Amino acid sequence: MKKQVLCIGLLVVMSLLVVGNFSWAATTSQNIGLIDVEKLFNAHPNTQKIIDLERQFVEEKQKRQQDLNEKGKGKTREEVRELEDQMNIEWAPVGEEMLKQRQELINQRYSDVIDSIKAVAESMKLSLVIRTQIRVPVSQNEAVDMPVVLYGGTDITDKVIEKLKTLNN
Repeated sequence: MKKQVLCIGLLVVMSLLVVGNFSWAATTSQNIGLIDVEKLFNAHPNTQKIIDLERQFVEEKQKRQQDLNEKGKGKTREEVRELEDQMNIEWAPVGEEMLKQRQELINQRYSDVIDSIKAVAESMKLSLVIRTQIRVPVSQNEAVDMPVVLYGGTDITDKVIEKLKTLNN
């Protein structure tokens, strides 16, 4: 936990140093773009598909557990274990396929977001694009969004979202 906080703190300091070192670039007509990564991912159409697939996965596992509980009533531990093994064999390819679909959606979303950021940045002739904030853990159960950029830059989040909307998914 301490190492994670230290690493994140170091990233923030390094980001601020990078922004400081590039502050001269703004005076030479080079621009810095800012993005809200969480907002971009939430705007992508795959996000809802990912949420739906995760919910379907959990519901299917719960249904199978209920089936096992029902079929296992009145059976010995060994019989229940055999029944569970059989149900796990049946579930494995279904679960693996759902997880594979989820990962493909996540990979496509990431690729689309990165490609859209690049396209917008190039069209605006931006020399650098950085995220506006990062999540920093403040306790074991809590994290807060901390700004990476305190001043300057052009927020291109909405333009990237518009670019994402033009993608065919």
